[in-house]
Amino acid sequence: MGLKRFITPKLGGLCGILVPFIGLTFVGLAIYFAPWFSWTDNYLSDLGGEVGDRPIWSAEGKASIFLNFGLIIAGAMGVVFSVGVRNIRMLDSSLGRLGTSFLFLDMCALCAVGIFPKSTGFPHALASVAFFFLIPFSLLLIGIEVKKSPEKILGLFVIFLAVIAFLSFPLFLLPRPWGGNAIIEMFAAVLISVFTFVFGIGLLNDRFEWQK
Repeated sequence: MGLKRFITPKLGGLCGILVPFIGLTFVGLAIYFAPWFSWTDNYLSDLGGEVGDRPIWSAEGKASIFLNFGLIIAGAMGVVFSVGVRNIRMLDSSLGRLGTSFLFLDMCALCAVGIFPKSTGFPHALASVAFFFLIPFSLLLIGIEVKKSPEKILGLFVIFLAVIAFLSFPLFLLPRPWGGNAIIEMFAAVLISVFTFVFGIGLLNDRFEWQK
């Protein structure tokens, strides 16, 4: 990651803290401007429109604009945060590098979900699947590596988040209203949000040793 040299712990930490606030706030605004939206009958992506709708980034008016641009901003900040996490010394190992690489790709996928809303069809589907698929794997690998360090409790907590994320996978396949809806998507999003917030605070407070 060529960005490493430009990312400081403070910058990475600040971005990690802001990711959930920006992402969830903009999603909330999108839902506010979409009175037709249902947590059990819709996906969050439906706020961006349907396949083939035009204009691509504002098919549902303000709802689409808030959703798409919110995800782009949150994803971009998540990329900066992931580079900051990669600079943590206890993650400077083969397993740690793989986990942080998955985290980096996950944040890129989040950004891509906004760049390619549901109205674009396949690109959006690919970005969405990548985002939700990478969450548990990145958390698991990072958690395992952190557990080997003095931060054992933190490592166990991250592994716990990963296990919950893995267990949520089947819920995407269940018929509505029990699965395959915005509630399940938000559940996974909250898990990665908790991780970015906790590690963001750690980076901001210089809790983790930084690679030289």
